[in-house]
Amino acid sequence: MIRAMLFLLSLVAVLGLSAQDAVKDQVVDALKTGDASALSAHLIANIDLTVKSTADVYSKAQAEQVLRKFFNENPPVDLVIEHSGVSKSGDKYFIGILRTRTGYFRTTFFLKKTGDAFQVKALRIEDSKNDF
Repeated sequence: MIRAMLFLLSLVAVLGLSAQDAVKDQVVDALKTGDASALSAHLIANIDLTVKSTADVYSKAQAEQVLRKFFNENPPVDLVIEHSGVSKSGDKYFIGILRTRTGYFRTTFFLKKTGDAFQVKALRIEDSKNDF
């Protein structure tokens, strides 16, 4: 009985992590390709968004427009996730370098579990301090 319970708990944990990984991979792919529409599909209703020196809380529709403008001005080439972890509030975060045709940007996003789905609650695309 105890083994069955442990197995079920392990299975639930693994399924939760794989769902989170799937969302993370889809967000990374959208950032790599500059697909603002695909990216906005993973945003919470009101997202904390920083793009370069502009930061605000935007609706999904507004955030998609801001991201589309950024990607049009800075066509992405690649995104490499360099660090990930868990914040004090339990949100998973990912930090990487977005390489575009115009330069490098430090990119950070936070995944929050809402219901049974993971969504991006904050996204930062900031000028990189380093030239890689």
